Amino acid sequence: MKIKFILRTIRNFILVLLFLLFIMYSSAVYSDQNAKDKHQRNTERVQKVSSRLTTPKIMRIKTQGFASYIGMDINKFEEKFGQPQETMDSAINVKWLLYNLDSSNYLKVGIDQYTQKVCSIVLAGDMSDSNSKIKVGMTIRQLLKLSTLYANFEVSYREENFQFELSENDLNNHPLIGFENGSYVIPYLQPDSKKVIALEFLDTGMLLKKNIYQIVSQTPIPSQYQGETNWDQLDIMVPYDLMQMINAKRIVVENPTLPIGDSLTQNAQSIINLLEKNPKHYLKKSYANLLKDITSGNVGRNNFLSLNPSNFSKKLYQDSGLDNKNTEVYIIFPFYNATTFFENTELQKNVWYNLIDNKTKKIGIAYDQGLLVIIINKGGN
Repeated sequence: MKIKFILRTIRNFILVLLFLLFIMYSSAVYSDQNAKDKHQRNTERVQKVSSRLTTPKIMRIKTQGFASYIGMDINKFEEKFGQPQETMDSAINVKWLLYNLDSSNYLKVGIDQYTQKVCSIVLAGDMSDSNSKIKVGMTIRQLLKLSTLYANFEVSYREENFQFELSENDLNNHPLIGFENGSYVIPYLQPDSKKVIALEFLDTGMLLKKNIYQIVSQTPIPSQYQGETNWDQLDIMVPYDLMQMINAKRIVVENPTLPIGDSLTQNAQSIINLLEKNPKHYLKKSYANLLKDITSGNVGRNNFLSLNPSNFSKKLYQDSGLDNKNTEVYIIFPFYNATTFFENTELQKNVWYNLIDNKTKKIGIAYDQGLLVIIINKGGN
């Protein structure tokens, strides 16, 4: 009798234990399901919020004209266009090929030094392509008939995604258009007339290197500058390239071309020497510090300054042997590419117009490691 009682007690204990374990298991499953449902609702909420930030579907237009050469091997490109008349290095791992010098058909082609493929093509004269509807000289209204101008672009580069956000100023002065082959074109617009004064066809890597549009994604921009730069060559070729572009535009508007190597160039070089020796003697402290940083080789700085006579000491004129009544001096840094005059709206308005104006008779240009000095003489004396 006693044994039966013990067995019955053990059986009841086991039943109660199994019942409690079942309750605990059911509770855990229910809690886990609730957590999953809550997580799913939160995820759906995040996805809905994120969807409002996603770049809209970009309608790329048919690949045409010079856009078809982006990504082409350098050898194939030179088979079609021939050997360039000049070449120049850069600070961004790009080798530039210069074509159509001393004419209105300014053409500059960028070759990526790593891939040996075309990454950029710049047109700034009256050179046209019968296979392209996008041309220098067209109006923004004509441009809008060919493509919608989008304020947001999402691009992929080296397995990373980047999202550009174009400001109102970007859309009005240098919008971005995509082609079906994955390349892009930046039509640079004249601020007043809203006509296209230059075109730059480029790939995604070059688009990121230019850094003229705001990137709203959190992905860090890949390094854009190389370890070593041939400054001896650039100090000669940057002014030369700029003069070629200036004269191409002057020919287009039927103004006389300007000579290279005028005495004003010596004055411009004197200004560079004075600024590099003692920048704080002529510039305010913040400008002087930035200048020193740039000329010491820090080519990755994003700060940009365009200084006119109101931004520096008048003593600079005297010390460089200039008459401030007949000449205008502009100090620009950091400067690495002639297209900067099209990318920067204020620079285009304040300096570029003077360079191609028919009243300008002489100019002097000097350059050193990112520092550009331009002297304009409208009197011609």
